[in-house]
Amino acid sequence: MELEVKFKCGRLEPFKKRARALGFKRVSEKRQTDTYFIINEPCKDGTRVYLRVREDKTNKSISLDYHRVLSDLETQELEVEVKDKKTIINILKSLGYTIKTVVNKKREIYQKNNIFLTFDTIKNLGNFIEIEINSQLTKENKKLIEKTITALGLHKNKRITKKGYPDLLKETQLPETS
Repeated sequence: MELEVKFKCGRLEPFKKRARALGFKRVSEKRQTDTYFIINEPCKDGTRVYLRVREDKTNKSISLDYHRVLSDLETQELEVEVKDKKTIINILKSLGYTIKTVVNKKREIYQKNNIFLTFDTIKNLGNFIEIEINSQLTKENKKLIEKTITALGLHKNKRITKKGYPDLLKETQLPETS
C-alpha cells in the first residue's frame, strides 16, 4: 500500500531547496515514459484503475504496472519487470486494449526516513510534487504527510485528488470532432 498526495506547482527549485533544508536527500533522477492502456472512468466511490507500461530510460528497465486508486491518499500498486516493451505492448493490444495516453516525465526523488518527495516535470502538463509514504494509512502517517505539506509550503488549493497524470493530460486535450 502506498500513501500519496500530489500538488501542481510552478517552479520546482524553491521546493527542492526547502526539502534539502528539512533534511531530505536527493536519491535519484529518472526519465520515464509511461504508456497507459486502461484508464477506467471513476467508480461511484471515486476509485480508479490504471494499467501502464513504464520505460525507465535512466535505469534501462521496463515494467508492467497495475495501479488502483483507493482514496485520496491510498493507492494499491502491483508491478512486474518485463524485458521487451514492444512485445508487452503488442500483448496488451492483442487483448483488445488501446493506448489511451503517453506520459513523458523527468523525475527527481528525495528521501528522509520513510518519506519520499518526487519532483516531476511532465511534458505538456507542467511541474508537480508528490509526497509518498510506502505504508498503511494510520493517524500518524496522515499527520506526517500533513506536516510535510506545511513544511514545504504547498498550498492545499493546488492539490490534485484522485487523478493521475494520464487524467490530467486527457483533460488538456481538445475533444475530437467528427
